[in-house]
Amino acid sequence: MMHMPPDVSMPWLIAPLVLRGALLLFIALPVANVTFRVFAIEEYNHGYRFKNIVKQLTYSFSTATMIILQQHRVALHQTRLVEAVNPYNPEFQSAYERLSSGFEGLGYAAGQAKSLAMVEMSRAVAQQASFLSALDGFYFLIGVALVGGVIAFWQKQID
Repeated sequence: MMHMPPDVSMPWLIAPLVLRGALLLFIALPVANVTFRVFAIEEYNHGYRFKNIVKQLTYSFSTATMIILQQHRVALHQTRLVEAVNPYNPEFQSAYERLSSGFEGLGYAAGQAKSLAMVEMSRAVAQQASFLSALDGFYFLIGVALVGGVIAFWQKQID
């Protein structure tokens, strides 16, 4: 599928998608078999329901954790970035003047150009804070994956 052009027709996509679905079956069925073989056949339904409950709780917990983490990190990064956006910072002054003169070059009045430059700087700070918080979220996921990998490596047997 990597080598297909973006405007490929539907019939060309059928075979790769069917193969992908079959691959998931060959992965999911053996894993489910190993997971639930410790249960008696009459307890299988209860075990499967319990697995679904744990899965839904995990989804909810992970979603809530990432939302809380992102909100916290956006606030933190925005506070730190705003500290650099002040009239005493020469880099800010230079960027602000360039933006103001750019807006003046587009035909805006001096006062309006300064306001537009400040709005643009504010938008850039918010965008950068959002990007940095998403990056922090990925670093958090890397940590969770590494801890999960160590636990999976340490656990040699399922039984």
